[in-house]
Amino acid sequence: MQWVFLVLALLAALAELHTGTFYLACVAAAALLTTLTGFWIRGDLLIFAFVVLCAILVTAVMLSRRHRARTKGLADFDIGQIVTIRDVPSPGNCLTVSYRGVNWQAVMEDGSVPTPGSTAIIKRKTDKLLHLALPARYGATRNN
Repeated sequence: MQWVFLVLALLAALAELHTGTFYLACVAAAALLTTLTGFWIRGDLLIFAFVVLCAILVTAVMLSRRHRARTKGLADFDIGQIVTIRDVPSPGNCLTVSYRGVNWQAVMEDGSVPTPGSTAIIKRKTDKLLHLALPARYGATRNN
């Protein structure tokens, strides 16, 4: 019975080289571990051990990929950049700012009303809206 799992491990490992997913690698690792545990357990219990090892390894790969996808965010290089205030409408509305040659809608984080032509710093972005702070309130500034 151990030879079956050894052959399965080799075939799954070879198939893994062609597909590039880690699921067949999990099957190959489980089959190899089952081959090694075959020295201590026999029969149907060995098949059960293979199924359990496959489930554990596949679940581990799925959870690690999910965790990596959540933590793998791209750095936003716009944060900390300087923008020029172009237009200041009535209070409560969005400002129009110029950044990288394009007009953007923005709001001041602290609710202040800057003068047109002054500069501000991008603190964060939400969808298409920039959230700004005045340079003195933000701290050290970064140039474009």
